[in-house]
Amino acid sequence: MTQCPHSSNKKDRKVVSDRILEVVKTIEEGCRNMETGFNLPRECYVDPEFYEFEQEAVFMRSWLCLGRTDEIAKPGDFVRVDMGDEPLVMVRDQNMEIRVFSPICAHRGHILCEGSGNAGRLFRCPFHAWAYGLDGHLIAAPSMNDTIGLKELKTEAHLPSHKVEIWNGFVFANLDPNAKPLAPTLHKLEKALAPYHIGEMVSMPVAEIKGCEWNWKPQLENGIEPYHSAYLHGMLHDFAHVRLTSFVEFEEDDGAVYHPTGFYYPDAGFNPTGKALLPIIETLGEKERNEVIFASIPPNLGFGAVPEGLFYYLVLPAGPGKLNLRIGHLYPEASTKHPLFEHLYKIAQDGLVLFHNQDASSTESVQRGNRSRFRKPGRYSFQEESLLQFYQWLAKRYRDYANEVQAEAAAEHPVAAE
Repeated sequence: MTQCPHSSNKKDRKVVSDRILEVVKTIEEGCRNMETGFNLPRECYVDPEFYEFEQEAVFMRSWLCLGRTDEIAKPGDFVRVDMGDEPLVMVRDQNMEIRVFSPICAHRGHILCEGSGNAGRLFRCPFHAWAYGLDGHLIAAPSMNDTIGLKELKTEAHLPSHKVEIWNGFVFANLDPNAKPLAPTLHKLEKALAPYHIGEMVSMPVAEIKGCEWNWKPQLENGIEPYHSAYLHGMLHDFAHVRLTSFVEFEEDDGAVYHPTGFYYPDAGFNPTGKALLPIIETLGEKERNEVIFASIPPNLGFGAVPEGLFYYLVLPAGPGKLNLRIGHLYPEASTKHPLFEHLYKIAQDGLVLFHNQDASSTESVQRGNRSRFRKPGRYSFQEESLLQFYQWLAKRYRDYANEVQAEAAAEHPVAAE
C-alpha cells in the first residue's frame, strides 16, 4: 500500500491500496483495443474505496462543467452544485467576471448558499454573519476583534477560488491549480460543432433530477454508446439508427468523446413526430441537417447537437451508486422568438423525457446487476467504440494519479520504496 499527501497538510493523506491498483491494471488491459478488450469491472460502479480513489484521480483534477454563462447573467447571480463531497458555486462578480468558489465559510465551514439566485453584493454566512465579496474575499466578521482584528483576519480567511474556463458558453472549473487548459483538448469537437454556434445559444430553465440510484459513469456511457439505441429505444430512435453511426478517432490527449449518427431524413428531432419542431439553425450545412452529434466532455458533461438546437446534462456524483442531474436545452435566440416557441419547446422537452426515462430504467438495472459478485466485464460490440474511448480517457487519469501517489511515497520513504 502506498500513501501520498492530499494537500499541503501532511497529516491529511490519501492512499491507493494494492487492491485498487489491481483494478486499475484490469481497466488498462480491457481498453487496449476493441478485439481483445472488455468493459469496466464491477468495482468501478459499486465499490466505495474505488469511488474515493476516483474522486481524487478524476474529479479533483479534471475540468468540471457547472452550467451556462447565461444562467448567471447579472452581477451577484449564482448557481450552486455539489460535485461529490465538494460544494461549488459559480457566480458573476461586480466586474462581470465569472468566478468559481468553494462556498464554505472560513470560520466553521457553513455552506454559504444553496440552489441558485442573486446574492446581491456579497455572500453572508447564516451561521455567524461572516460576509464575503463576490470576488471571494472576506469583508465582515462580527465580534472577532477581541481575538483577531479584521485586517489580520482578511489575510487568512477567504473563499477557496478555482480555475475557470468558458467553452462555447459552458462554465468549467478545475480544482487543481496546476491544471492545463481545457480548450486545446477539444479542438476536434470544436471544429465539428462550429456551424452550430453553441456559445450564442440561449439556455432554457434547467431541470434538476436528484437522487438517481446509479453510478455516474453509466449516465455518460448511455449518452455516447449507440449500440443500445435500436433495442432500448426501439422505434423512437429509428430515424437515427445505430447503423448510421460513425466513430471519430480518439487520441490520448483528447478531452472529449463524441460520434455523429446520421438521419434517414433531414431535420429529424427527438420527439414524437420524429421531426425538428423549431426553426433549423441557419448556419448548418447539409451534413449537420442530416445527423446528431452525441458528445461527452468527461467527467460530467454530455450533450446532443441536433438541427434545431442542443440538449445537455450535467452529471453530479453523490456516492458510489448515486448521482444528481441538471438537464438543459439550448436554442438560437431567433428560435425563442417564434410565436409558438413555448408550446413547441414543451413538446420537444417531453419527447426527450421519454428517452431519459428509458435510459434511467436501464442504468438503474445495470447498477443493480453490477452489485452482484458474479458480474464480470463483458466484451465490446463494434458499435461501442465510443465506450472504449471513454474508458481510455478514464484509464489515463487513474494511472497518472496512481503513479503520482507512488512517486511521492517513494520520495518520502526512499528506503521502504527500494
